[in-house]
Amino acid sequence: MVEPADSGVRRARERLEAALVSAEPTLSRIAERLCANAADARDLVQDTFERAARIGIPTELRSPSAWLVTIMNHIFIDRCRARARRPSHEPLVDQHANVTQLDPDPPEPAWSRITVDDIRAALAELDPAYREVYELHTFERWSYEQIAERLSIQRVTVGTRLNRARKKLREVLVKRFGLELGLEDAP
Repeated sequence: MVEPADSGVRRARERLEAALVSAEPTLSRIAERLCANAADARDLVQDTFERAARIGIPTELRSPSAWLVTIMNHIFIDRCRARARRPSHEPLVDQHANVTQLDPDPPEPAWSRITVDDIRAALAELDPAYREVYELHTFERWSYEQIAERLSIQRVTVGTRLNRARKKLREVLVKRFGLELGLEDAP
């Protein structure tokens, strides 16, 4: 006779295995975008599976795939932080051998000259749906949920519109000011 605890563990393991199988293609695509190469992406997905197996799937979980993506993002962030804390492997002398004089006042980054008014003016060139989401999120500090409720759209649509608004805004600002903005530098 199988005890209820054993059947619960078995069901949880089966649920986790099913979640891992169904989420693997999604996790692999996301990992490939996050990592510099395919080997690191495979390692990230494998580490995600291992951590999920160690934690065990929560019984009240509605979206196992989203839970696995969250775990993978946490692992990736942990790796980035660990890499940032690691000392450089290059000797200090070699790093600065070609530097004759350090500039005491390095030039300000190009994006630092853009004002809030410049951003608001550039927003006029955006599609109204994207502009409204961007303004509510950036200037009004509304959450995705609040924006979705107000505009009667799904939360994921808020994120999509916000990303598209940022991309278009970046293009407009580069065109207007002749700037080269990196992804991390843009508004």
